[in-house]
Amino acid sequence: MILLKPMSDFDFHQFLDFSIDSYAEEKVKAGNWKENEAYEKSKQEFNRLLPDGHHTTDHLLYSIIDTESDAKVGSLWVHCKVEDKEAFIYEFAVDEDHQGKGYGTRAIQELEQILQDQGMNGLSLHVFGHNKKAIRLYERLGFETTNINMKKSF
Repeated sequence: MILLKPMSDFDFHQFLDFSIDSYAEEKVKAGNWKENEAYEKSKQEFNRLLPDGHHTTDHLLYSIIDTESDAKVGSLWVHCKVEDKEAFIYEFAVDEDHQGKGYGTRAIQELEQILQDQGMNGLSLHVFGHNKKAIRLYERLGFETTNINMKKSF
């Protein structure tokens, strides 16, 4: 069983350090940013989206906890667009050594319940096209493709 626990200050700073690096790498891998500019652009994006850190209004930042072992197995960042009654997952990560064990599925299911209890009617996200494992998870959980961006490099 899992628990979505609001991030502590310590967990938020760990999340932020990891996520800025990870997002920069993903944007480079996707061909959106050049490697020499990626870290700074990623940092700017996080500062823009979370001006008050994990206390930013309408943003939910969770540590994903395995309740049996009390271990932190991942993180989840969601923005609730209250006026639209829609939520958007900005970041969802299960630690590599915990992947494939059902944590991702259970975390999304728990999140859906939390959002429904808050009056949200939908949940969306962005996934990089090269992240086939995540795409399979989201499709299995009932997410549908709404847009496709394509690029040809030469």
